[in-house]
Amino acid sequence: NVKKLSKGQAKPALAPQETSTALRFRADGFTTLRKKFAMSAEQMGKLIGVSAQSVYHWEAGKSRPRASQLPAISAARQLTKKQAWEKIS
Repeated sequence: NVKKLSKGQAKPALAPQETSTALRFRADGFTTLRKKFAMSAEQMGKLIGVSAQSVYHWEAGKSRPRASQLPAISAARQLTKKQAWEKIS
C-alpha cells in the first residue's frame, strides 16, 4: 500500500520543484564545481551533506550520488563562491 510506505518519511526542508527534466550528474562537472569553490572534498561534502569519501568516489567515478542527493548538488551549482563558503562557515 503506497499510503503505508510514504507514511513516516520526512520531507526535505527544500523540496525540489517538479520539473519535466531530471537532474543529471557528471563527475567532471562536479569536480569543476568543487575547484571553482576552492574547497576540499571534506568542505564540499559538508556543503552538500555527505562525507568526504562520497565526494572522492563520485569524482573518481567509483560511485554516483543517490537521487535524494541530486537536489543538494543542483542547489550548490546555483551558489557563488562566497555564498558556498558562508554556508559551511
